[in-house]
Amino acid sequence: MRRLVKAILSAALLTGFGGGAGAQDYPSMSLKFAHLTPATFPGAPVDKWFAEEITKRSGGKIKVQVFWAESLGKARELLDLVRTGAIDMAATPAGYFPNELPLVGMTNSVMAIFDDVEQAVRVTSELATTNKAVAAELKKNNIFPVFFHGVNGYRTFCTKRIQSSDSFKGLKIRSWGEYVPILWQSLGATSVNVLAPEIYESLQRGTIDCAFWPNDVVYSNKLFEVAKFASDYHFGAIPTWPVWVNWKTFHEVWPENVRKLFLDVGKDAAAMDIRLMREADDVALKTMTDKHGVEVVKVSDREKLRKAVPDLLNVWVSKMEAKGLGKEAQEIAQYVNQSISKAK
Repeated sequence: MRRLVKAILSAALLTGFGGGAGAQDYPSMSLKFAHLTPATFPGAPVDKWFAEEITKRSGGKIKVQVFWAESLGKARELLDLVRTGAIDMAATPAGYFPNELPLVGMTNSVMAIFDDVEQAVRVTSELATTNKAVAAELKKNNIFPVFFHGVNGYRTFCTKRIQSSDSFKGLKIRSWGEYVPILWQSLGATSVNVLAPEIYESLQRGTIDCAFWPNDVVYSNKLFEVAKFASDYHFGAIPTWPVWVNWKTFHEVWPENVRKLFLDVGKDAAAMDIRLMREADDVALKTMTDKHGVEVVKVSDREKLRKAVPDLLNVWVSKMEAKGLGKEAQEIAQYVNQSISKAK
């Protein structure tokens, strides 16, 4: 997988991503970029490219040093470190902060909305730049997303075959947050909160019967060694982490050419990320089936399964109404549904 990512990344660089440094007068800047994942995690090579491309296009004036694997702070600390100016940039998911980011974090937390990774990233990016309530939430928290990453459709990888909607009943499936447990409950399964580093051992010991991740993430974490049955049914793609910067610094301190540079490179990085995710997903599944004995199990009653899962976006709206954010949530849900419908 690492060779695949390097090959695709190299091809992207040769086929139109990026440009040479312009003659603009950029200020000299040295920025610290704190990352929640290791450099080998799916999507991380794009952030490495992003950092290097900022330096390249600024003619070496703006240097970005990436600190991988929570070496500057834990994932749930990074937002506050950016907000207060303790660090310059950070990569951590909005969904980790339901109290601070109940609106923009929705697309990272609620499953079964987006058909694919491009849709998830596009709609979330649009909300961050066009929706007044989301923009106000970002400004209030003093953070700004330069661009969003995404992941492919989440599916179950299990130690048992899931051949129909009834096969979920009684299974113990990895879960997190507020909305994934609702998903499993609707199918008669039991939710088990398991941290990402503990999934492999949990499958091995029988603490859980199924992992819940996209193909490429399952492959990179070698879960195919302990979960041999992949489902052909996925429960939607989501955006993952944005690259965050300090809102006030971005809008009031950085000159216009620096802001434009970051947004331009961020746009290219997001497009690259989508391309990498799509290609990595296909290759990962083929590798696991061809070389590691993974069996793709077809769900026989896909429509029954789809109807069994409640509209989790409406569930989110109801929860936001209880927090006094009903109007804002309704507008966001309407925009999401309309944006998805237009793309079909």
